[in-house]
Amino acid sequence: MPATADIDSGTSVQPLLSSVSIGIVDSGLDQNTQLPYQFIDYRTSSLVENTNDMPPILKELVCGLTTPRTLPGNSTSNRYLPTVLLYDDAGLDYFDRITYLPEYYLTDCEIEILRTHIEAIVAGIPSNTDVVELGCGSLRKTELLLDALNRERTGVTYYAIDVMPRPLHESMAKLAPRFANISFCALCGTYDEVLPRLRKSARPKIVLWLGSSIGNLRTPDAVEFLTKISQNVMTANDAILIGMDKQKPTDVIMHAYHDSLGITAKFELNILPHINQLVADYVVQQSGSNSKDAVNNLLDMENFRYVGVYDEKIGRHDAFLEACEDVVVRWPCGIAAQVKDICGSDEDVTIKRGDRLYVESAYKYSDSAAEVLAQATGLTFSATWISSRDYYMLNMFRKPQAAMTHVPLPLPVSFNKWSVPTERSSRLANTSLTIKAPEQFPTIPTIDEWQNVWKVWDLLTLQIITRDKLLVRPIDLRHPFIFYLGHIPAFADIHMAAAETAPLSEPAIFAQWFERGIDPNMEDTSICHSHSEVPDKWPSVEEITVYRDNVRRRIAAWIDSYAALKGNVPADAARHVWMAFEHEAMHIETLLYMVLQMDPEDIRSPINCTFAPNRFALPDRCWVSYAGYPAVVLGLPSDNEVALATATLPPGHVFGWDNESPSTNIAVKPFRIQTQPITNGEYFTFLKAAQSGNTKFKRSIYELVPRSWIALERDQHPTSAANTALLATNYGVRTVVGTPSIFSTEAALWPVIVSQVQATAYASWKGKRLPTESEWTHAARTYHLAYALSITASESNYSSAVPLDLYLDELLSAQNTTVSVHTCQPYDLFVPSDANVGFAHWHPVPVPALQPNAITDADSLPDATFIGSTWEWTSTQFYPFDGFQPSVMYPGYSADFFDPPETCDSDSTHYVIKGGAYATHPRIALRQTFRNWYQRGYPYMLASFRLCEDTV
Repeated sequence: MPATADIDSGTSVQPLLSSVSIGIVDSGLDQNTQLPYQFIDYRTSSLVENTNDMPPILKELVCGLTTPRTLPGNSTSNRYLPTVLLYDDAGLDYFDRITYLPEYYLTDCEIEILRTHIEAIVAGIPSNTDVVELGCGSLRKTELLLDALNRERTGVTYYAIDVMPRPLHESMAKLAPRFANISFCALCGTYDEVLPRLRKSARPKIVLWLGSSIGNLRTPDAVEFLTKISQNVMTANDAILIGMDKQKPTDVIMHAYHDSLGITAKFELNILPHINQLVADYVVQQSGSNSKDAVNNLLDMENFRYVGVYDEKIGRHDAFLEACEDVVVRWPCGIAAQVKDICGSDEDVTIKRGDRLYVESAYKYSDSAAEVLAQATGLTFSATWISSRDYYMLNMFRKPQAAMTHVPLPLPVSFNKWSVPTERSSRLANTSLTIKAPEQFPTIPTIDEWQNVWKVWDLLTLQIITRDKLLVRPIDLRHPFIFYLGHIPAFADIHMAAAETAPLSEPAIFAQWFERGIDPNMEDTSICHSHSEVPDKWPSVEEITVYRDNVRRRIAAWIDSYAALKGNVPADAARHVWMAFEHEAMHIETLLYMVLQMDPEDIRSPINCTFAPNRFALPDRCWVSYAGYPAVVLGLPSDNEVALATATLPPGHVFGWDNESPSTNIAVKPFRIQTQPITNGEYFTFLKAAQSGNTKFKRSIYELVPRSWIALERDQHPTSAANTALLATNYGVRTVVGTPSIFSTEAALWPVIVSQVQATAYASWKGKRLPTESEWTHAARTYHLAYALSITASESNYSSAVPLDLYLDELLSAQNTTVSVHTCQPYDLFVPSDANVGFAHWHPVPVPALQPNAITDADSLPDATFIGSTWEWTSTQFYPFDGFQPSVMYPGYSADFFDPPETCDSDSTHYVIKGGAYATHPRIALRQTFRNWYQRGYPYMLASFRLCEDTV
């Protein structure tokens, strides 16, 4: 039996529970009964005595019957009933019977997943964990997990939350005696009653939300619910395991909710006698009478029938009760006055024959849903397990210590990655003015954005890198870590001082020591741009962090002033602040790829991570053709630093770095490009060919092996250029959360991280080339907009034989608009919502892959990924656009790295990379004008590549 306190004292020593205020205790058991578990009843009395205030559940009922509402994505309004009223004792019994029906696949699929993958699931649950289940039901599925935890772990406490005491007691009484290594605690009440009693604790936690119960909530409600749990109950690394029913053929879903025995219909209709009982009890209480005979049924079950409708486009099954004849709802005299106070009238409500009362929804989810859900709630999508029929998935999420993910607003109708882009594309027909960059990002980063960046930075510099490693230089071409600890606040302070026309923060010498780092020529390290002098001795970590905190307070004060002035500030001051922000965001990536070159044993992982086994074949390579374009726009058309220097910041302005201006037009000839970057598995195939001499590339195997890999059998890995003939039999990918194998895990399908030299070698082996900057840009933004528009198009005539940009022209002309509406926007507003940026993950994620023998529909747009996981190399040498002017505020930012055209084949020549990696801030990854660059031989940057070729 778990440790308990005297229940009547109103306290509990359970570490997860806050001080409790016990509600009514109506367990159906003798209160002196000794239980093998703790039972706490958090229910507030549904019938509040001595008050004229109607209980919330009855208020909701009144509102539902008097105020129709529209379901997301629908145009028809319906009156509605509170969904929670389905679950009285009779309703729970009906639902338990449903889970045994052959048509109701959800339970069988979830049990199959738990039985098949229980070891992998339990591997992520340590001893001394609190397991909290939301809506435990009969515990038929949960006992599989409890059985494994009882065998493999110690110190586990299981908390079961459910709304009715009888089935809760029955389930707990059955399971508690079986599992001696687990303590049991039953928490009776609704989520609104129980969850506020839970608190963050030092013990690790995993929350179970099984049965695809999440599907009963609208998207915004699901996000709000999970966000509250994350913020109020979970601490870093805590997990939540969520069952999610997948989208599948309509007939399968309709059979599941329309069983041959009619049990589902009885379950849905049972809400009506429950409502009648609650209303009758309340009326009797209000009148003081002991008889309910005088209270008529509010809604007679005989007058309704169950109807279910599945919206395949949204992926949602809706349950209704349809009136079989005209029904008149007459409010009992005892509550009529309260009804009038709630809705303004106590008149009878007429429900006409054929009218439907909405009861509940069951959303079905796409493959991208878990990732979209994670990013919308600030969680990290950690692992997934899928049933053998691909009907159902169990998804593990964890609470990260820090992230920079961006939540698009408004939230989508469903958790499909294309929902937000599609909603935005539907507005293109009106006017381009309806979609502006501030819809995604304000001109100046908010204090929340700053704080998220600071959390990630501190996590990297003070936890992932341990104190004793701050003087290490894992990459010889860079300073030791401690330089960057001071560089970020020093750079920011220099620009804050300029923004405020005020002195530097003390100690002012830090600005001299830490202003600019080094990025020497790879072939001759004596060639390097101007940089800060290195002190004889670096300041202590304590001195630097005090300085850092002072600078952060300075930034926060400026942001407060900016808000108070409602953005009415000089543009040059605002640019300084923006520059400090993006500089810090970019250096998070710099620091990360340096960390990745450390010995993995020296890296402190920021989050528990589960890597899926490699169950899929390498991607079935898809290509998309483009007819080309006479004037692909690169760069920002309206960000002129000199012209804005003395002006007030224009509303909605978007800043860019000097190399993004002025904008330029580039003609692009017909070409085709792969839909996905090259993976680790594919690149290893190239290395095997190179080892056997089947390539014309002259460099050694040592030079071709990515520095993003680590040999898992070190004795076989080439350790120098002289040792050229050997490849290790197994490689792992360097991440801060482990080194997953490129053969046995999902890392086989991650984009390979290589230098531009290595990427070019692979392309040459395949007889292809890398795309130019203009080709990549045209391909990415055309694809995103075309896909978003194709979803809402009344008639889609796409064929793989038609160039995608011509197909886009056809879609846009149907909406009476042009492609310039999109290409003139600084941000790509149509990037799918599951893009792996801003540390949505601390590693790349697999490119979409087809299972063996899968068939691709040639008349549908293939799944393509352009943003996220890794940057992508282009074949464009880093150069200034015509009319380029170096930034007055940071003259050497770009100009120091433009190389003469004749040096194009040198390893030290800088080339453009596009897109964004998993460590890239969303502001940067989604700004389609952003240009990043590195020396083509530089092997550390988080950059991959895809193949391209000319077409006729």
